[in-house]
Amino acid sequence: MDALGRPQQHARVRVLPHIKKLDDALGDFIVRVTCPCGTSRHIEPEALVRIAGRSVTLVALATRMRCSQCGKKVAEVVAVARPRPRGHEKGRGRRC
Repeated sequence: MDALGRPQQHARVRVLPHIKKLDDALGDFIVRVTCPCGTSRHIEPEALVRIAGRSVTLVALATRMRCSQCGKKVAEVVAVARPRPRGHEKGRGRRC
């Protein structure tokens, strides 16, 4: 919830359902951890690899994550695409 008591909305990012483990897709994604109380965090896979190991599944990781607001160990863990930089069109690079 924000300061006015409204529930926070997730940023418009693409969920990647084919990613099941932290070492899938060479780690080119971000892990979103969401608690039923409304708290949400985006975590780099490299940080989670140091804690839980490279071969851990997202389902197993969900049982280990504790919410920083309510303290419960009930979380939804999904892989989401890295956001593209603003102002850049897809397929348009710099020209020399």
